[in-house]
Amino acid sequence: KVELQFPGTIRANESKLAHVGSRIQGRIVKVMVGLGDYVGKGEGLAVIDSPELGQAQSEYLSARARLVVAEKVFERAKALVEGKVIGTGEFQRREGDYILVKEEVRAAENRLMLLGMTEWEIGGLGRERFIRAHIAITSPFSGTVIEQDTATGEVVEPVKTLFTIADLSTLWGIADIPEKDLSKIKKGLTTEVLVSAYPQERFRGKITYLSDTIDPSSRTLKVRIEVENPKGRLKPEMFASFRILTEETEKLLTVPVSAVQRQGEKSIIFVSHQGKGFEKRAVELGTEVQGYYPVLSGLQQGEKIVTKGAFILKSETMKGLMEEE
Repeated sequence: KVELQFPGTIRANESKLAHVGSRIQGRIVKVMVGLGDYVGKGEGLAVIDSPELGQAQSEYLSARARLVVAEKVFERAKALVEGKVIGTGEFQRREGDYILVKEEVRAAENRLMLLGMTEWEIGGLGRERFIRAHIAITSPFSGTVIEQDTATGEVVEPVKTLFTIADLSTLWGIADIPEKDLSKIKKGLTTEVLVSAYPQERFRGKITYLSDTIDPSSRTLKVRIEVENPKGRLKPEMFASFRILTEETEKLLTVPVSAVQRQGEKSIIFVSHQGKGFEKRAVELGTEVQGYYPVLSGLQQGEKIVTKGAFILKSETMKGLMEEE
């Protein structure tokens, strides 16, 4: 398997992100949460005083009062038509009035629900017959307040976002994959996520989406990685590196750590020429993996190298140079 590493950014999981605002125009009378607070599903975020809501509640109560009267008139009409006191036409007129008022109540109730009232709150309004122009803005799910743009006394409109709630238990990593590496990347591959804030830790992730388009300027593709974040240590907008373990098998020329010596800034190895001595050679190496270095340049397949005693050969070489001087 081949391990590739790419740069990117940690983002909020947009499938678990909500921009919350008011459904009606009104004035904020109370803010109950702050930036960074954790809130439960249905928990109040702020309270709004709205004349529009008060007017809608008044219309609902008026319609319910008319419905009580219309129902009594209709029930009396049924008794009268059976006793032939009134004709069928008059009965149908009173029945029509009753049906019309029932629809008005239903429409008024639907409007209250659209303005944010629950069925339980509407039922309470009908029982108590007391108008409350205050309504709470609530969280649609459990999460953290990652943005807040409101204050007590502010007049708000339905188009404005007041709070952004995010479930941070899982996040998205957005990695930039060069075009040349796309054949090695696919959905489902396991990923390690590294961030500078926690250099010794590795967070687990999995590729869930590959963009359909390539950035024409950078020739890279955006890849989305779902990252587990149970302790909330990762934060949106962190820079990150993503190590992706591909399923492609690649033959790499490797040398053991014991064969490599350092000379200044160079990595050197000693190549054996079958009884004709040793050749000191500078090589370019990749990152060590389980006691071996991948050789990027400087050595060919089949060449024999010194794996034991390389340090002694280096010392003898340095000694010879010193004697020549």
